[in-house]
Amino acid sequence: MAATCIMSIHINKGKTARQCIGERLDYIMNPKKTDDGILVSTNACSPETAADEFMLFRQEYQQNTGRTQENEVIGYHVRQAFKPEEITPEEANEIGKELASRMTDDQFAYVVATHIDKHHIHNHIIICSTDLEGQHKYRDVKQSAKDLAQISDSLCREHSLSVIQNPQDKTVTYDKWQGNQRRFTHRDELRMIIDTALRMQPVSFDVLIQLLEDAGCRIKRGAHISIKPPEGKRYIRLDTLGSEYDETSLRRTLAHDHVHIPKIPRGDFNGSQVKRLIDIETKLHAGKGKGYQVWAERNNIDAKAQMVIFLKEHQIDSLEELNDQIQELTNQQKELKAALRKKQNRMKEINRQRQTIRDYSRTKEVYTQYRESGWSVKFYQEHRQEIEDHRNAQAVYSSLDGKIPTLKELTAEYDELKERKENDQAALDELKPKLTDLKHIRYNYDVLERDSAPNSHQHATPKDHHFDEHAVHHDDESR
Repeated sequence: MAATCIMSIHINKGKTARQCIGERLDYIMNPKKTDDGILVSTNACSPETAADEFMLFRQEYQQNTGRTQENEVIGYHVRQAFKPEEITPEEANEIGKELASRMTDDQFAYVVATHIDKHHIHNHIIICSTDLEGQHKYRDVKQSAKDLAQISDSLCREHSLSVIQNPQDKTVTYDKWQGNQRRFTHRDELRMIIDTALRMQPVSFDVLIQLLEDAGCRIKRGAHISIKPPEGKRYIRLDTLGSEYDETSLRRTLAHDHVHIPKIPRGDFNGSQVKRLIDIETKLHAGKGKGYQVWAERNNIDAKAQMVIFLKEHQIDSLEELNDQIQELTNQQKELKAALRKKQNRMKEINRQRQTIRDYSRTKEVYTQYRESGWSVKFYQEHRQEIEDHRNAQAVYSSLDGKIPTLKELTAEYDELKERKENDQAALDELKPKLTDLKHIRYNYDVLERDSAPNSHQHATPKDHHFDEHAVHHDDESR
């Protein structure tokens, strides 16, 4: 799911066009926000000289057309924000590039920057207002906003991401919209970090606190214990997180006098619930920076917590059960896709037949006149298109077996197929997130098994492949 908006960039009073576009570009390409510039992509320009190149395209346009505008638009700023935990920075950047490419047909210079400094990953795209040939301006921003939303939704579907089903008023910001949908908060994050730490089986409350500090939390002791999560701006008291998370309950859990029940954020996981684990060491060796490492470590903490929660929710106790469910849903997915394709092909054929009937009726009189003219060459030249449309319609009719259906019959069949197709699509949309989660868990299981191989004597997996919560978090203990 991605919320989008587009804003025109004008020349601010007291500043040059170069300064205005340069400030926007500097902001979106901030190394602290883009993993030292790794998450920056461009078209027809370089990150270092993008502002100057934008100005050259503008200058060429003015020279070629002789046009200057008061309150001139010098660029467009697109923001594309993704649902928390649904996408990796690399995938977000790829989607951002594809979005910019489809919006501009690569005929305009642009810069795509993916920011990872917030809880939700988001893209900033700056598009030059004049094309590469210096001949045309980018289209009206009102139409662009509609195109932007459509293209973004299409890309989300292609990448198996959720789509905003009921878009809110255009004046509603992404953050506000997300708030209406129940945002993943710092309280949710802190609960998940505590849940993860508890699965490491700390021997005491002090050890639990140490694990939280190791996860990047800051602790403040007093009459009440308060904790600030890694990305939080303020401290949160334990006794405000719910009865399962106050100091008394946590101490009872550690003393085995109480069974801890994690609180699952409602409304947070409308799409995929489980993220894939990231091989941090491999990524660092490949050149990723410290900003990426911080993000990846938090990702892995969340992924493991989500994995355990999902398995409990769906009562999956073993690898065999996991594989069975993956196979079952995969088969259902294939059947639904095949049914969808069959309905889509038939609907295309109906549209072809409906158009044939319309063409035949529309051109029948002209073709009759053509025949009565003795197949006049002059008449043919004057009515060539209509005659050819009639002949094509005749060819379609001759290819049909049996009775030729009426427009009314075809329309009724089309409407029925459309309804059935929508039902199939809804079933597919409902199935897809769960299948994705199951595949992510299977992948994560393989990663954990691989990482535990050298220490298999410490975390032995039962022969029947029953899941062991403690084993899921073994690598956290070893760090």
